[in-house]
Amino acid sequence: MGKYKNKVLNFKDGIISRLYYNLRWVYSFYRMYLGRILLYAFIEIMRMGVDFFITYKIGNVVDFAVAKNTDKVIGMGLLYAGLFFGNAILSIASNRTAAWNYNSMQADMVKKLFNKVLKADWEELTAFHSGDLITRMSTDAKTISQNVGTFLTTIITQSLMIIVALTVILVNDASMILVVIVVAPIIVFSSRLFMRKIYESQTAIKKIESKETAYSKESFHNIQAVKAFGLADEFYRRINFLEQDRYAADMKSNMYSLMSWIITYLAGIFSAIICIGWAFFRVDSGAMTLGALTVVIMMAYRIAVAGKALLQQIPLSLQLTVSIERVRDIINIHNEKLVETVEYEKFAVETDKNGVSVHVDDMSFAYKTGRQIFNNVNLEANPGEIIALVGPSGEGKTTMLRILLGILKAASGNVYAQLPENGEKYGFSTETRSLIAYVPQGNTMLSGTIKENMQLIAPDATDEEIIDALKQSCAYDFVQKLPDGIYHNIGESGVGFSEGQNQRLAIARAILRKTPILLMDEATSALDVATERKVLSNLMKKDTKRTCILTTHRPSVLSACDRVYRICDTKVTVINEAEIQQLMNDF
Repeated sequence: MGKYKNKVLNFKDGIISRLYYNLRWVYSFYRMYLGRILLYAFIEIMRMGVDFFITYKIGNVVDFAVAKNTDKVIGMGLLYAGLFFGNAILSIASNRTAAWNYNSMQADMVKKLFNKVLKADWEELTAFHSGDLITRMSTDAKTISQNVGTFLTTIITQSLMIIVALTVILVNDASMILVVIVVAPIIVFSSRLFMRKIYESQTAIKKIESKETAYSKESFHNIQAVKAFGLADEFYRRINFLEQDRYAADMKSNMYSLMSWIITYLAGIFSAIICIGWAFFRVDSGAMTLGALTVVIMMAYRIAVAGKALLQQIPLSLQLTVSIERVRDIINIHNEKLVETVEYEKFAVETDKNGVSVHVDDMSFAYKTGRQIFNNVNLEANPGEIIALVGPSGEGKTTMLRILLGILKAASGNVYAQLPENGEKYGFSTETRSLIAYVPQGNTMLSGTIKENMQLIAPDATDEEIIDALKQSCAYDFVQKLPDGIYHNIGESGVGFSEGQNQRLAIARAILRKTPILLMDEATSALDVATERKVLSNLMKKDTKRTCILTTHRPSVLSACDRVYRICDTKVTVINEAEIQQLMNDF
C-alpha cells in the first residue's frame, strides 16, 4: 500500500487532506479492482457521451423544426430512438458492473478484516469491543465497498461532463468565459463551508453505531441474567438512550448536509441566472442564434445536473473517509508473528515419544498498560504430571497460560518446552501451539452438532474416537441419552446444556487434539467434585505422557495434583501439602 499504509492522520489535519490520504489508501487496498473500477467508469463515460450527444443535437432539432425541414426532423427522430436504446443498454451494463464490483469488494474487505482479527496481536485487539469490531466489519466495510467505485467514477464522469459542456458553451459564445470567471469561485467556496461539521457528525454516528452493536451483543449474550434479575426495562431504557443519541447525531449530520447543499444550490442558481441572462442578452444583440441559445441552455442544464451530482459526493466522501479510518484502525493492528521452521517440526516429532516438559525460568511480564504481573518467576511441569495454579482472581493465572500459548510474550526470562530424554529446548511461541490443547474459561461451544464441534479440532476424527474422548471427559454419560447422540445440535453458546455439560464437551474436544500438553483454565469449575476427579484421572490414565496445567479456585482438586503453584503479588511459589490442606479446609 506504499507510503500511505502507515500514514497517521491527526484530527487537526484538513478535511481535504484526510480525504485525499484515505482515498489513496483505499484505492491501494483495492488495487486489484482498479481495472474493474475503470471499466465501470468507461461504461459511464460512454453513457454520458450518449447523453451529451442527445443534448448537443437538440439545437439542430430546433433549427430544423423552425426551418420546417421534415426530412431532417424525421432523421433526427430515428437517430434519437437509436441513442435512447443504446443508452438503456449502457445503463443496464453500468448497473450490473457496479453490483459486480461492490459485492466482490465487500466480500474481499470482510474476509481481510476477519482474517486480520483472527491473526492480530491479542493485546492490541482487546482495545476494541467485539461489537465495535463487528460494526467495522459490516457497516463500515459495506459503506466503503458500496461507494468507493461509484465515488471515483462520479467524480470522473461528472467533472468531464462539466468540462465538455462548458467547452461547448464557450465555442458557441466565447464571451461566456467572463461568466465562468465570476461564478466558479462562488461554487467552490460555498461547497466547503460545512465539510468539517459533516465529518464530525459522521464520526459521532459511527461511534454510536458501534456502541449499539456492542450493547446489543452483550444484552443477547446475557439474556438469561437479564430475565432472571428483571432487567428488561432497564436494558431497554439504555438502548433507548443510545438510539436517541444516534438520532440526534444523524439529524445533525443531515442538517449540515442540507445547509451545505442549500448554500451551494443557491450559489448554483445565482450562477445559472447570470449565465442564462447573459446568453439571452447575446441573442437579443444578434450575436447568437436561437438554436445556439438552446444548446447553451441545455449545456447549462447539464452542468447543473453534473454539479448537483458532485455536490452529493461531499457528504458521501466524508462518510466514506470516516469508515475508511475506522477500517484502517483494524488493518493497522500488528499481526502475531506466525512462524514455522524445520527445526520446530523435528522437535515436535520428538515430543511424541516421551512427551515434553514445560519450564518458566526467571520470567517477567507486564501488560502494555504498565501493570506488572510477573517478576522473575519460575515454574515447571513434566510429562505425567498435573500442575495446578491457584491464587486470587486477576493475579495472573490466565496470563500464565496465555504466555505458554504464545498469545503474550514475556518481557524477560525463558519460557520453553524441553524434551525429557535429551534436554533439547524450544521456546514457547505461536509456533508451539501445535503442542498444546487448551480449554479456556467460559462456554466455547459453537452452534452445530456435537460431532461438528469435535471435528473443529480434529477434522478426521471418527465417531469412535469422538465417543472415546467424550468418555474420558465424562460427557458420554449424557450424550448417549440424547435422541441423536453425537449428532445432536448444540444451540448458540451451548444453549440446551448445563455449564458443567458444556465444560465436559470442551474438555473432550481438547482431548481429540492429542497433544503432549493440556492447559485448562477453570475448565472443571462447574463439575461436582467426584466428576472433576474422575475427569482428571481419565486424562492421565489414557495418556501417561501428558503434561497437564490447570488453573482453579476450588482446592478440592488440589489433592489430585502433583504440584501446586500459588500466583500472588507478581510471584509464583510452590505450596506444600500443609498449605494445600489448609486451602481445602478453608474452602
